[in-house]
Amino acid sequence: KEAYRNLYIYSIDVDTGLNKEVYKKKRFFLGNESPEIFATDKYIFIYEYGDYGEKQCITRINRDGSNPILVMDENGEVVMEPVQ
Repeated sequence: KEAYRNLYIYSIDVDTGLNKEVYKKKRFFLGNESPEIFATDKYIFIYEYGDYGEKQCITRINRDGSNPILVMDENGEVVMEPVQ
């Protein structure tokens, strides 16, 4: 059951089809709501939702999974703090 509390981000090499885990974190909210993941040239943004969409938090990581930053906490406050 502990694995269901975690969120995993994988990188997939399109030429070889090989994948590797680049980031793993504990989810902020438990339930049936799926997180959304958006990628730019530099970052991956993880949007997590709770309370039927009433709450959300945003985490930003580099594309290689390094430097995780909590952009917005579960209370809607912009915090820009490193994830512990």
